[in-house]
Amino acid sequence: MHELTRIDEDLFDIASRLREIDPRYVLYRNRKLNRFEIHANGALQIVVPFARLDARTLELVRSTRLEYADRLMRDIDSDNEKLRRQNVATARERIMEEVEQAL
Repeated sequence: MHELTRIDEDLFDIASRLREIDPRYVLYRNRKLNRFEIHANGALQIVVPFARLDARTLELVRSTRLEYADRLMRDIDSDNEKLRRQNVATARERIMEEVEQAL
């Protein structure tokens, strides 16, 4: 873990606020991959998709907590269903265009 630098203090107190959410959370900067990571019990939990630490990081961590898993799965299922419907509609339109061109 030489590429990881532990962050205990930062400008917006994100590291300490993460520990308020879950005392096991430890914030690291991965110098090799140039990203922030949140670990718990020595295991990577979340890769922070933002270049800077700010309130978005806290919102991300809260939204991905296990107690929100049901809601996340419903959201994912809903989004997948919308995509499926769009794909079916697009395929139907293409088929109709090909049929019209063939006639």
